[in-house]
Amino acid sequence: MRQSNAYKIIFVSIMMLAITIMVSFYRDSENRRVEGERFLFPNLSVSTDKNSLELLNNIAEIKVVNNNNEFVIKRNKDNWYLPNLANYPVPLDKIKRVIVGIAQLETIEPKTKNPILHGQLGLNDERSKTNSSNKVSLINIDNKEIASILVGKDSKLGKETRYVRKPNDDQSWLVWRNFDVPNNEIDWLDDSLFSIHRGRVADIKIIHPDGHEVYIKRDSYAEQYFKIQNLDDDTLPINPYIGNQLGSALDNLPIGNINLKSDIAFNNAIKVVYTTFDGLKLIINNQTIDGVNWMSFEANSDINLRRELPKDGPINVGLPEMNTFIQVEEEVIKLNSKFGKWVFTLENTKHAILKSRIADLTKKKDLEKK
Repeated sequence: MRQSNAYKIIFVSIMMLAITIMVSFYRDSENRRVEGERFLFPNLSVSTDKNSLELLNNIAEIKVVNNNNEFVIKRNKDNWYLPNLANYPVPLDKIKRVIVGIAQLETIEPKTKNPILHGQLGLNDERSKTNSSNKVSLINIDNKEIASILVGKDSKLGKETRYVRKPNDDQSWLVWRNFDVPNNEIDWLDDSLFSIHRGRVADIKIIHPDGHEVYIKRDSYAEQYFKIQNLDDDTLPINPYIGNQLGSALDNLPIGNINLKSDIAFNNAIKVVYTTFDGLKLIINNQTIDGVNWMSFEANSDINLRRELPKDGPINVGLPEMNTFIQVEEEVIKLNSKFGKWVFTLENTKHAILKSRIADLTKKKDLEKK
């Protein structure tokens, strides 16, 4: 009992010491600040939502430069977009986090002014071959640069703090980390183009240009396994889960590259059609050009495809709750706004199964016996 109390006292003492150190560190950092240096860009004050909106409306371009990439994100009257990726729109929340984050960049303490030591903080010039920084600049509607910062490493204090400095200024700073700067264009987009959970999918058709067709389906929402249809008596699925792999092929689709539909000729495309139990229909055209697999997408809603769940039917743990048809119609609008006039390559390879033929998914019974 005494030993247990001793451990408790030691634990409480350690916690109190940690809190004291943190408070002392914060107070010390406050004392070290030079008047007017609390924020690196005090002229970009965004203390209110109104200030944030005004700042956002005043920025026309974000420029990112590092030793691997140089690109811009621009704004028109409708949205922010990536000129190098067929003017594909960038989510506003990512834009806002960076712009407002730079405006609110709050210093903790000054660090080294010695350029020789900048590399240790990841703050060498953005074009340096080693320990280079990520340079991000904000350009206003008058085409003037109003802020620019070199973003370096996270500090040893944790991921809540990092090192930065202004270009052409040797003074580096430890600051609170309140935003991240993706160092390539794709990372400014959503992590996935879209995602359709396997549990929603009712059936899939793969239609090849020569007329060859693969058809798999589930008979009910509660059924766990997709079955390949129209097989000969001597033909079996290559494994029990191959149909489910097709069913899962649209679950998380990270973008690899983007182009305009008008620039890609879909003359010999494989057509893939997914339908869901809740009434969603997805049409995918899959075209390989010079070894690159381009895909176009189109979403539709169809009340006639919908199969309502029986109230007393079986329940499978892990299956998503069925969407209402109104939700499906809203989803179609959102999906088609992403698909629009663009075609995509995908980052992972699981979509390759969407080019399958029956022979790729099956085996003969006599081979199994051997």
